[in-house]
This record gives sequence, C-alpha cells and structure tokens, in this order.
Amino acid sequence: MFFKRLSRGSRSNSYIEDFADDNSPSRSPHAPLDSPRASNHQHNTLPDRGISDRGIPSTPTTKDAPPFDSKEMYSRSQPPADPYARAAHTNGMSHGSRNSMAVDPAPSKAEGAPDMLLRAWAETLRPYTDKIEQLENQVADLQNFIDQLEHQRGEVHSWIDKRGLRPDVPPSIAKVMDAQPDAATTLNAQLDRKITIVNFDLHRLQDDLNDSISTAHFASAMTKFLPDISRLSALPGGGAKFGFDLILKLGGNLNSHGGLDSGDPADLSARRDFYAQLDQAMVEVVRRRFQDGEDWPVGREIKRIEKTAAYLRNFGVEPYFPATLDAMRREVDYRGAAPQGGVPPAAHSPPRYQ
Repeated sequence: MFFKRLSRGSRSNSYIEDFADDNSPSRSPHAPLDSPRASNHQHNTLPDRGISDRGIPSTPTTKDAPPFDSKEMYSRSQPPADPYARAAHTNGMSHGSRNSMAVDPAPSKAEGAPDMLLRAWAETLRPYTDKIEQLENQVADLQNFIDQLEHQRGEVHSWIDKRGLRPDVPPSIAKVMDAQPDAATTLNAQLDRKITIVNFDLHRLQDDLNDSISTAHFASAMTKFLPDISRLSALPGGGAKFGFDLILKLGGNLNSHGGLDSGDPADLSARRDFYAQLDQAMVEVVRRRFQDGEDWPVGREIKRIEKTAAYLRNFGVEPYFPATLDAMRREVDYRGAAPQGGVPPAAHSPPRYQ
C-alpha cells in the first residue's frame, strides 16, 4: 500500500489510498468521491502505525493491515426491529393488523412450562384425591348398609304389629315406632285387643276355678295397662281420645267382674284404690284432649261418667272419677262464658289441672 501526494492543481493536502486503478473492476461503484473532506476523514481514521526508534513513522506494509472486506463493513447481524410489530406481539395482535384482537397463533417455546407445572400439581394432589375417592366409596357402602338396616327394621316392626306386641316393646324401639304417622291408631288397636284378651282370660280362669278372683288381683292386672295408655295419649293423631276411651274400658271391666253385692270391706277398698288410679290418669288425658282442640262433646261424656258413678254409689263405692268430672265441668263453664268467637270474661279463668 502506497500513498502519493497529488499535485496542487488537482487536490492539495489530500491523500488517497491506492488500492487499485480507477478503471479496475474490483472498485466498488459506491466508493466515496475523491474530495478533500472525504480524504481528510479517511486520513484521520487510518489505523495507528508503528513508530521507529528514531521517531519517524514506519511505513506500513501489507502484512500489518487486516484483510478488507466490503461486505463486513455494511453487514448487520440482525434486521432492524419494527416497534409496531413488537407492540402488536406483546398485546397479542398480529403484525399485519395492529388494531386486530386476534391472538398470534405462533407457538411459543415456553408453552411447555405450564403443562409441566400442571402435571406436577396433579401428582402432588394424587394422594389426596385417592383418599377422597376411598372415603366416597366408604360412604356409599355405609349408605347401602344403612338402607339394608332400615329395610330389616321395617320388617321387624311389621312382625311386631302382626302379633300385637307393640305395647310390650322396649322404650328404644317404642320411640321409633311411635314416630310413625299412624302410631296412635295402631297402638290403640293393639292395646284394646290386649285388654280384651286379658279380661277374657281372667273370667275364664275364674270359671275354671269355680271361685271368684279377688278384686285386688283383678285390679292389679288392669292397672298394668295405665303406662301404655299414658304413652298412647301423648301421641298425635287422636291419642288422647283413644286413651280416654281405654281408661273408661278398664273401669268397666272391673265393674263387670262382679262382687259388688258382697259388701266385703276389702273388696270395696280395692275398688276405691283402683278407681282413684284411673281418675289420676284420666285427668292428664283430659287435659291433653282439650289441648288438641278437637270437636269433643264434653257434656255427653260427663253424663256418661255420672251415670256409672250413680250406679256404684248404690253399692257404697264412691267417688268415681271425681277429679276428672271437675276438670271437665270447669272447661265447659269456661267455654260457655266466652262469647261467640271472642275471649271469655276476666271473672272466669281456665281450668287448672292438678
């Protein structure tokens, strides 16, 4: 590489690099013009040359200069990025239409990461989901077992009712059976039948012995039904009405037993005690019957009891249901004092059941 100084007439104070002749085909058609400004810019940008020991710049050689490549001078590593395209890609829009809301369908390399996270999360939850599934299966099995037990319980209850043993079941079973809608009607029918059977058996035993059974023994057999009658009167659906009729039936059975004309003081005392127990149980039944609000002809029931009491009075047996008659009369007076559809006057008070 050699430098030559041009004459003053042409271009003074400028240097050019004699790479090749002007007519050489290797010269780039886009080479800069041979002007002083260009020559000075080129001169100032030349690489530093070595300096000799004498302080005189050494003449560069072709070995020291790097190979020149015109392609590398203007080459770019990447094309210029379009800012609109980058914003559109960020917002999920395509490069062709910046205002479009379409999602870029080009797949991303990071799409595999969520799938791996989901799989890891599913593997973490697998023990818990398996446990939940196991518990659900256990619940289903227990539900089937409960259904079988309920079916068996229904069969046992049907067997009990078929043989008339509902009054004799334990309290735990009685509580379940009394919760049925027709519990009052069923229990009343079985109690009525059982009382009838016991009364018939006592009369037949008396006939077989050719001797009268004492009133105390007969009353003891009838008194055993009072707890079941109290249970019946507490049931909804007419339980109090059924209990009222059954208590009167117990008293009628003792009256049909006979022995009133004997005048035995022990017999009369046993009868008074038995009627007193019936009277005490009847007061509670009457109170519940009034609370039910049923259409009950109280006056007719009062006359019925008074008629039986007058009959027993002839044999020296009295009183007969005195507390029951008092409670029923007070209720009738309380209802009669109230105007039609109104509240009774303050002078009257509702009956008190002791």
